[in-house]
Amino acid sequence: MKAFSPMCLCLSVLLCGLTHAAVIQVSSKDVASNSSSELQRAFQRAVDAKHHNPNDPVTLELADGDYLLSSQLTIGPDLSGTPQSPTRIVAAPGAHPRLSGARQLVLQWKPYRNGIYRANVAGPSFDLLYMNGERQVRARYPNFDPKIALFNGYAADAISPTRVSRWQHPEGGVLHALHEGRWASMHVPILGKNPDGTLRFGAQTGNNRPSPPHSLYRFVENIFEELDSSHEWYYDSVAATLYFMPPPGVDPNGAAFQASRLETLLEVRGTEAAPVHDIYIGGLEFTHTAQTFLSSTEPLLRSDWKFARKAALLIEGATGVTVENNVFHELGGNAVVVSGFNRNVRVAGNDISDIGASGISFVGRPEAVRSPVYSYNEWVSDEKMDRTAGPRTNAYPAHSSAEDNLIHHIGTIEKQVAGVEIAMSMNILVSHNTIYDTPRAGINIGDGTWGGDVVEYNDVFDTVLQTADHGAINTWGRDRYWMPDRAALDKRLAREPDLWKLDTLAPNIIRHNRFRSDHGWDIDLDDGSSNYQVYDNLCLAGGLKFREGFHREGVNNILVNNGFHPHVWFKNSGDRFEHNIVLGPYSPIWMDHWDAVIDHNLFAAPWMLDRARSLGQDSHSGVGDPLFVDAAGGNYTVSPVSPALEIGFHNLPMADFGVTRPELRRRAGKPEFQAMLITQIADTARPLEVAGGLFKTVASLGEQSAVGLPDTKGVMVLKVDSSSSWAAAGLRVGDVLLQAYDDELKTSVPLDNVEQFISNYQSRKWWGKFDFVIQRNQHQQKLHVDLQR
Repeated sequence: MKAFSPMCLCLSVLLCGLTHAAVIQVSSKDVASNSSSELQRAFQRAVDAKHHNPNDPVTLELADGDYLLSSQLTIGPDLSGTPQSPTRIVAAPGAHPRLSGARQLVLQWKPYRNGIYRANVAGPSFDLLYMNGERQVRARYPNFDPKIALFNGYAADAISPTRVSRWQHPEGGVLHALHEGRWASMHVPILGKNPDGTLRFGAQTGNNRPSPPHSLYRFVENIFEELDSSHEWYYDSVAATLYFMPPPGVDPNGAAFQASRLETLLEVRGTEAAPVHDIYIGGLEFTHTAQTFLSSTEPLLRSDWKFARKAALLIEGATGVTVENNVFHELGGNAVVVSGFNRNVRVAGNDISDIGASGISFVGRPEAVRSPVYSYNEWVSDEKMDRTAGPRTNAYPAHSSAEDNLIHHIGTIEKQVAGVEIAMSMNILVSHNTIYDTPRAGINIGDGTWGGDVVEYNDVFDTVLQTADHGAINTWGRDRYWMPDRAALDKRLAREPDLWKLDTLAPNIIRHNRFRSDHGWDIDLDDGSSNYQVYDNLCLAGGLKFREGFHREGVNNILVNNGFHPHVWFKNSGDRFEHNIVLGPYSPIWMDHWDAVIDHNLFAAPWMLDRARSLGQDSHSGVGDPLFVDAAGGNYTVSPVSPALEIGFHNLPMADFGVTRPELRRRAGKPEFQAMLITQIADTARPLEVAGGLFKTVASLGEQSAVGLPDTKGVMVLKVDSSSSWAAAGLRVGDVLLQAYDDELKTSVPLDNVEQFISNYQSRKWWGKFDFVIQRNQHQQKLHVDLQR
């Protein structure tokens, strides 16, 4: 990216006599000026034009250039257009205008010590620094390492007493860490030191399930004494002094520097009574906003989220707004937030990447929710519950969409994020988006209020890369009916079995998507999720999970190298799982009853079907190779003689996933395809490579005798790559895996052969760990493998 240069703006209004269309041209000049004021004056000229001829179209055209804004731009109701002639804020033909939240720094650098320079800086404090358009690293421990995905480096001793003792003034620093359960991140401001030398902390932000910071996955930043590596910087706001260690051989006096200033660049702001309406925003780039992680303090009901209603583009109180063909890049927080009352807002064809928080968020206001509750461990009592169905007010997004957007490399700062987030909203369409490289979910539906969402034709992969226990798409339904105390919840539902219907007014539909989550589930319908139709999806790695809820239908899905995960269901849940291709065993958790319809599925191996039938299910299901046309090439169409057709499966379209616009499609990544592991392990004597290890079934008396086994059962380790999770856990060549166990769930399963090892690995990796009983040196011992190291 090229360096920003300060600009002034020259305005002219062209009145075209035939159409009376006002075109306000905004152009940049090489003279420093207040860009925000000039743009706001341009908006005022547009308002004047609308007042003069309310029904005539008005267009603001921004010429090519970098617009460093000193305050956010606001579009109010006076700038509204009409359905036939929306007000347009667009790039001029062939131009690429860039709206930036950064300010230019004029610096005189002087050497300080140990390769560090310093310079005086006037103006407000900042949390992001750019040199020649490239983001630099705020002083941190451990040092920034681009090869480490999680936090770009973490260390258990980030706030150890020995390290803290070196810090003279740590106030202003921040501890970043994962949740103890790795359910996303938390960010804890450091307020200073206590008299005993320990750190004094502020309140955690970013996570609505409080826990201590993770003991390993943590780092600290904005500490002066940690400025010890090239590209690092520290700003002393009291002394108004910036310290910076440039790369070797670089003179910072020859570089251009910018610092973050604004959290929001453009706001569309109206009310339900006086909405902004009929606005088109297109062809702009939004970049270099400030970080918002310390503002992520608002709990989104009982979801795991705390959220900041801030974004490069914030929309509230609007109808008929289109945000199309824009670029959102290098942002400190969210890209687009559609907040509170909004109707018919369309976010389409945008390129969203390298941002600190979420891509596109539809988030209603809690005053729209009846009997809202904000903490996982709280609930609404029977006596206080409002039993009126549906929303209380209209302060929520509805009939809006995220379509054909390319969203990737998000959550560079915050980890409780999604490519598309839906909370306290209704009738949201999420269609034809390509979403990948996310620390948590690709798509998240945070609650059951109020249904009617359609998630279709998306391509979502490389998700849950830095957290655990989540999915490529994740949903919750901790609504009015739901309680964390399961015994109390069962009693409540026995009294009022239809209570769950108060919030989920219409079914949510998940269809025709391609999902891949190697560290979670492909589809994760979590706590309380109800009223879902899940059909015609291609799930490439993580399988399908239905936790407790009501009326979920999983029909005609392909579960590659994984299976179905029923967890702690309610009695009489009304669930269905039929006509699916299942290439991994069922993995139930705490299921003491089965009263759903689970049948007419195709399993890849007889033992998988036997396990399902031992649960009383799948009496009409079959077994066989589904005969995909080209699994390794991504074509999971089954052949005309496939046994899948005999159980009622029908083929899915394989060419309609993800973005459709040619330019976005050319740039979009693709998920990894692999041949089915089940076909690889048909010969159990054949070694199989998994995540940097080579494994085979113990198949001979010689192998049995060599490791002192009682019989020819187990999985022998033939090779362990030094960089793999297996090696980090201490697995050695010659070890034999005997069991997979889970202390939390009090379960263990035998690993008699490679087939069982693969199925258990695929079904357990969502938790980011795999615990084994192994045989080594004639003795059994336990081994813990962290799959996300």
